[in-house]
Amino acid sequence: MQLTQRKWVKEYFTFSQKERRAVIILAICATLFALLPTMFPFLVKNDLQLVNNPEVEKELAQLKTIPGNTDQNLGDESSDQLFQPKTNFSKTQEWKGSLFYFDPNTASENEWQKLGLRDKTIKTILNYRSKGGKFRRAEDLGKIYGLHEEELQRLLPYVKIAGAGPSFDNDDHAAVITYPTKNSFSKTAVVIDINSADTTELKRLNGIGSKLSQRIINFRSKLGGFVSVEQVAETYGLPDSTFQKIKEQLRVNPSTIKKIDINSASLDELKAHPYIRFAIANAIIQYRNEHGRFQTISELQKLGAIDEVVFRKISPYLTVE
Repeated sequence: MQLTQRKWVKEYFTFSQKERRAVIILAICATLFALLPTMFPFLVKNDLQLVNNPEVEKELAQLKTIPGNTDQNLGDESSDQLFQPKTNFSKTQEWKGSLFYFDPNTASENEWQKLGLRDKTIKTILNYRSKGGKFRRAEDLGKIYGLHEEELQRLLPYVKIAGAGPSFDNDDHAAVITYPTKNSFSKTAVVIDINSADTTELKRLNGIGSKLSQRIINFRSKLGGFVSVEQVAETYGLPDSTFQKIKEQLRVNPSTIKKIDINSASLDELKAHPYIRFAIANAIIQYRNEHGRFQTISELQKLGAIDEVVFRKISPYLTVE
């Protein structure tokens, strides 16, 4: 019995020279196949190139911006399908429209196109009107889905709603009374001192809402007051088109300017001013430590960090005591 088992083992586990070579070759092949996935990046040259297809990208972008069920309930003025938060409009985008006075309740599709609105935004407005919706005040235009903040600020000064009476802001119900001129254009009858006006007064200006009025106040506070009307244009987010429309209604009283004493102000107090960078504030402190108190503001021109342009800009806000 043992001899039979030994014979069987010998027959099945004894290899000839050719069989041993075959086993070795198979083992090598199996190892190579196992390592192939990790070796693939080194064996295959990456000649793939990404091709940008403008048409495909445009279609994808449109798909991303299509809101759900935008054609439903457009007649309901409280519908969330129509009124959506406004998205930021890139300042690098070129404004392709021309500005003119218009009534959003009666403006035709052609007029909207001349104003520079996109076709989808125009369609939303026309669908809203066809369902019985109306714009009761200029600010209502800003709630239309797809109308960006920058576009809204450009259009607001030109909105003229026929038969509209005094409109009220939701925050404090400040009236904005308009009077028709001989050309039937709206004109806000208000003149404002920008150094004493509060947000309620500022919102009486055409195109200035709660957000912009608060930004003007904040900028004025950081400056210490406005020296000239043109400084209002530096307010963050205030479109130039809006400023050009309201600047004739602005007045400035420079006697209320809050000034900084450069002989006692700290580094933090100096650099907190919008016109004084850290380099200028530090140069003032270093000069004061080395040479003592400033006798006049003109001594600042001795500092290398302050040229003539900067000096003219900051000098109204500085004093020596």
